[in-house]
Amino acid sequence: MARFLSLQVGLVFLVAATGCDNSDRIARLEKQNQELQAQVKKTSAAAEYDLQSRCSNEARAWFNQNWSSDTNTLLLHFTNHYNKKLNKCFIIVENHRKNLYLSDGSWVNEITLREVQENNQYGTFREDHEVILKPKYHVEEKTGDCAVNGKTCKSLNDFNQLSSEYMND
Repeated sequence: MARFLSLQVGLVFLVAATGCDNSDRIARLEKQNQELQAQVKKTSAAAEYDLQSRCSNEARAWFNQNWSSDTNTLLLHFTNHYNKKLNKCFIIVENHRKNLYLSDGSWVNEITLREVQENNQYGTFREDHEVILKPKYHVEEKTGDCAVNGKTCKSLNDFNQLSSEYMND
């Protein structure tokens, strides 16, 4: 019986000692977990920055290869964005050029939304701006093509709103 009692006391002592050790161990594991989570965030941020940087470089190269200004170009520029959710690099090219078929000062605004790596077109927008000189000077705007990924739109604001799902995340 004394031996059994001694064994019980020893077991209680072992459980108590192990329980204390477990709380220290749990605290160390929680600290390690927090450190690992911080490292994962840091690594993830670096990888995301690398993808954004690569997208920017690829978009610039794509733009330079596919677009150039001439004497009729009024404005030509691009913006790009790496979309994490879709894992794709998108570019919007905006081209304002003189409309040679209408009166002097008239221009066309064309915008395209494309995915850079596969060169897939996701959206188009075209708006003609006709300068009317007489009887009173004014500019008439007429939206032609306007669609993003099969969804039609009626204005530049509509196009921008539909494009935002690709150009933001």
